[in-house]
Amino acid sequence: MDRAAFTASGTAGGLVSNGISFFLLIYYSQVIGLDPALAGSALLLALVVDAVSDPLVGRWSDRLRSRLGRRHPFLYGAVLPIPVCYYLLWAPPDLAQTATFLWLAGFTVALRLALTMHTVPFNALLPELAPGYEDRTRLMNYSYAGGWFFGTLMAVSMYVWWLADTPDYPDGAGILRRAGYEHAGLVTACALCLCLALAAAATHRHIPTLAPPPPGAASARRVLGESLATLRDGSLAAIVASTALTAAAGGTATAMWAYMQPWFWGFDSTQTSSILAAQLASPLLAVLLLPAASRGRDKKVVLIRLSILSLLVGSGPVILALLGAFPAVDHSALFPLMIVIGVVQVALIVMTSTVGASMVADIVDARAVATGRREEGLVSSVLSFTGKVATGLGIWIGGLLLTAIDFPTDADVSAIDQDMVDRLGWLYGPVLAFLYVTAIYALRYYRLSRHRHQENLAMLAGGEDQS
Repeated sequence: MDRAAFTASGTAGGLVSNGISFFLLIYYSQVIGLDPALAGSALLLALVVDAVSDPLVGRWSDRLRSRLGRRHPFLYGAVLPIPVCYYLLWAPPDLAQTATFLWLAGFTVALRLALTMHTVPFNALLPELAPGYEDRTRLMNYSYAGGWFFGTLMAVSMYVWWLADTPDYPDGAGILRRAGYEHAGLVTACALCLCLALAAAATHRHIPTLAPPPPGAASARRVLGESLATLRDGSLAAIVASTALTAAAGGTATAMWAYMQPWFWGFDSTQTSSILAAQLASPLLAVLLLPAASRGRDKKVVLIRLSILSLLVGSGPVILALLGAFPAVDHSALFPLMIVIGVVQVALIVMTSTVGASMVADIVDARAVATGRREEGLVSSVLSFTGKVATGLGIWIGGLLLTAIDFPTDADVSAIDQDMVDRLGWLYGPVLAFLYVTAIYALRYYRLSRHRHQENLAMLAGGEDQS
């Protein structure tokens, strides 16, 4: 049941994240007509709100007292607001630029806040449900694999069904069908409701055995001081920086997907949907490969190696293509090669996200040893925040890239000249590489090892025995 719960929770997050990352920027800029920079800024605004709301909700869930425990009041309370906000995000009325921006910003912020009410308390369950060094990695692997599998399945369905070419939208113009986005938003909202309800119900049985909140009430000054002390932890700061930068790189790649496939690589909608369909194998590949890749090794080493591979696979093909060292657009090898690269790239995203989440869970135990406080919600709030970085900062960067090259709105493939395509690639490839390199560098400050984690668990177990 725990695997089903984490898969359902991950699926909900994947449906929201992939829907927004793949399609929100192109929907609002090319279909609705909102300036790309404004669309990206709306997501960035939501990210600023997240930076405040995520740790607050995490701390709140650490100290909440109720018959349903610390976490489940939030889990049940988020079941309806998330799908409602998600649907309204894809059904804006016809408004002027400023009003459209406010609609996008308002419902994005509302969706993020509702999503925080689920993801932060749910991820806080991980350290208690899976205390082992590798157990929590396996459980999170199901979460991220489920998110990417069903998120990718929805993206494939978008291209194959809702955004497929029609007589009114031929030659790759199906991506501009407004009704397709609205219908897909409604179907996804229904799926979100089911996944969120399952995740809450499947973990309900653990409520009696989960740790209670700390006794007594703490002053606001004390709560703030304890929270800041935890958030300043060196290892936590390192993994937050690394996972946020990696998420931003992945989010930028996903946000630019709908632009890079037709204009940079020259693929039509059928080829694009085929590449996405192949990526359904990526989460399954990650589930199979990650246990072998991480068994007996420190997570920091595993994450660095996976991040280096992500750098090479993510930005390498674009840079090589610009240098003339990659199959050209009309070369017969390009399409099958990009299928393979796409499968590997998404598998690496799943694996890096899983290992990063597991490393965050290890910090919960380290902080409990150092302070005597169980702060799963506060520490796990970084998982919610960095996941939103993938969409918020990624779409913001994507909007800046498009604005920097004066990419036109309402554009079709034939309206974009080669010079603009090249400028898009020269911005996209190096920016992606920079984000990955910086993420790898940040990991040098992460100090927890497998041996240290085992010591922490032994000390916590000894303290419980004495109690």
